Amino acid sequence: MKTRLFAGAAALALAVLTACGSDASGGAADPAATTAGRPSPDATLTVGLVLEPGSLDITRASGAAIGQILLNNVYQGLLQRDGSGVITPALATSYKVSEDGKTYTFTLRDGVTFHDGSPLRAADAVASLSRASAPGSVNPNAADLASVASVTAPDEKTVVLTLKDRDTNLTYRLTGAAGVIVREGATDLESRPVGTGPFRFDSWRHGDSVTLVRNDRYWGPKAGVARVVFRYLTDPNAQNNAVRTGQVDIGTITDIELVNSYQGNPNFAVSTGTSSDKITLGFNHSRAPLSDARVRHAIRQGIDKDGLIKILGGGTRIGSSVPPLDPWYEDLTGIDRYDPANARKLLADAGHAGGLTLGLTVANIYPPAIAEYVRSQLQDIGITVRITSVEFPTWLTQVYRNADYDLSIVDHAEPRDLGNYAKPGYYWRYDSPAAQQDYRAAVTAASDAERDQNLRRLARQISEDAASDWLLLGPARQVVRAGVTGYPTNNLSSLYDVSKIEIRKS
Repeated sequence: MKTRLFAGAAALALAVLTACGSDASGGAADPAATTAGRPSPDATLTVGLVLEPGSLDITRASGAAIGQILLNNVYQGLLQRDGSGVITPALATSYKVSEDGKTYTFTLRDGVTFHDGSPLRAADAVASLSRASAPGSVNPNAADLASVASVTAPDEKTVVLTLKDRDTNLTYRLTGAAGVIVREGATDLESRPVGTGPFRFDSWRHGDSVTLVRNDRYWGPKAGVARVVFRYLTDPNAQNNAVRTGQVDIGTITDIELVNSYQGNPNFAVSTGTSSDKITLGFNHSRAPLSDARVRHAIRQGIDKDGLIKILGGGTRIGSSVPPLDPWYEDLTGIDRYDPANARKLLADAGHAGGLTLGLTVANIYPPAIAEYVRSQLQDIGITVRITSVEFPTWLTQVYRNADYDLSIVDHAEPRDLGNYAKPGYYWRYDSPAAQQDYRAAVTAASDAERDQNLRRLARQISEDAASDWLLLGPARQVVRAGVTGYPTNNLSSLYDVSKIEIRKS
């Protein structure tokens, strides 16, 4: 049996990071933000975000926006991860893995209560994980636990997951939305999320904000502020004005000119971290002419990614759907390098020497400059692009659910989501037996090294197939008011842990 023991070392590391004013997600707090002063435990923190969740029922709603505010803050699983993907203890203090890799035995933490005062029981974990992994589960992240055959509790402190096959992704997936532990029998999670985390849900003003309040009965270190307001501002100028006028303490500002205006200002700090935000140009493989690989390669070769990064003021060119944070990352930017002349040749070979017209459906939460840049670049190789901007709920229905589109731009912010290319029914409708085999081999690998080898093969396969185009890896950028410390810096679109943030008053 392999045993993972967390509590002592992890708690010490967390204490050291917090004491040093650093961010436990892997990035140090900006020096300009670590001003002198005493923490104000009664303070209210306001964070400006862009994408509002469509629902707060994390067991039924999909998308990164819900996990961004609820994971680690309101809800917890047996394990949790930080912004750099490091797995740490949460509701389990340790676990053991059987020699065949098919049985995981977790020991629950003592003294944990849900926000309604109910004690955490092994039965809660069994009910939550069984419901998420059951055949026909309505949990949109059920595929993350597809390897789970059963969840049992031999006693009140032990939870056992028995797998159908090895699953090298299991512990990581347990840190996500599929792994959250909800009180058995809890209802109305849409309007009243009840978890075990350092914050309790307070209110949701649709179209405006979600408010959390500190959970003073939390089993771990108490949160540094009394209240957190996640305020949703989709317009960059509105976000900027909110930061400038003190309406928000931390703002998500993507416009590089606006960001640069804060440089050197002692009242603010500009924080830039790494992310898993893969700005993806999706191709609908079920529609001609995008079912032709030559057309897809032409599109990829017709877009100068460096030019887009320059316009946006930051980002990293990637050649597949894997960010450098992942252990199976490989530089694949040499595949489909910018080559407009060859792109025109590929289109001619595919029978489109006279050009073609494609639709580009984009949710209006993204900077218009991205779609306009793609349109301009593809026009130069003979492709006319008609841009349609839609509300995000419309995008979810039209593109994500119904695959009614030609091209689409979306930020795939979820970390370690390469497995989406092994799902023929995913909105790209990319159906590759080779990709599916590579992913299956990775998941059932006997070692991490074997897993990584197969995932590198999968990443190369989808790039060589031009399954999508990856425009850039977006930076995790935010502007922070002086006196705010302990804020996360990495992977902000998928996880925004506010439990370590403090507001210092002079």
